[in-house]
Amino acid sequence: MAEIFGTWIDFHTDLRKDDRFNVIYEAIYEEGNPVRAGRILAAEFINQGKRHAVVLYRGASGKEQYYSDDGRSLRQGFLRSPLEFSRVSSSFGRRLHPIHRSWRNHNGTDFAAPTGTPIKATSDGTVEFVGTQRGFGNLIVLRHRNGITTHYAHLNGFARGLSKGQAISQGDMIGYVGCTGWCTGPHLHYEVHINKVPKDPMSVALPMADALSPKELVAFQRDTAPLRERFALLNYELASAK
Repeated sequence: MAEIFGTWIDFHTDLRKDDRFNVIYEAIYEEGNPVRAGRILAAEFINQGKRHAVVLYRGASGKEQYYSDDGRSLRQGFLRSPLEFSRVSSSFGRRLHPIHRSWRNHNGTDFAAPTGTPIKATSDGTVEFVGTQRGFGNLIVLRHRNGITTHYAHLNGFARGLSKGQAISQGDMIGYVGCTGWCTGPHLHYEVHINKVPKDPMSVALPMADALSPKELVAFQRDTAPLRERFALLNYELASAK
């Protein structure tokens, strides 16, 4: 759920009392008995009074992805956080550097997490740099569309086989939290640059995914209508029960 809705909701800071969600998912049976949950087929999340909904859909490429109601693939947007659950230990902006003891620009967001915590790519892209770079220690830079790059620093290590020029999909595990370079404790330093200018990762307006073509959208709305109608029924039952 956190990963699916990660392009819209920051699960570190955006959750509020009275938020709610509905999920339609597969149930896997063996000899007539339910043994585990399968894929999420559709989900909606009401966050701070605003509704977000997704459905799993196989597009023209033949690949299943989660799409919003208006036919936008969530995998082409940007997750707000490269870690599923962690704590923001330092925000974007001016700060007193913990090692150099001087006021400097902090061009990213620090997520405190245990050493070895998996780090995810926040959007589809290509590996531009993987290696060691001065105070950043072990560093990965991914290049995305529209002149956007994302930077992941102080890593304990990289995903096996990660190399420059490699294509990366949103949600792929690319490395592990560590404390290499100039750092005082295990955390991920995460930066977003647009046309080489650092932006606040927690507030910058990042591009959403491209929508389906008009012809594809008609097929999408037709094929996913039963799932979306079930949400309407769930919400009606909830309202009737109050």
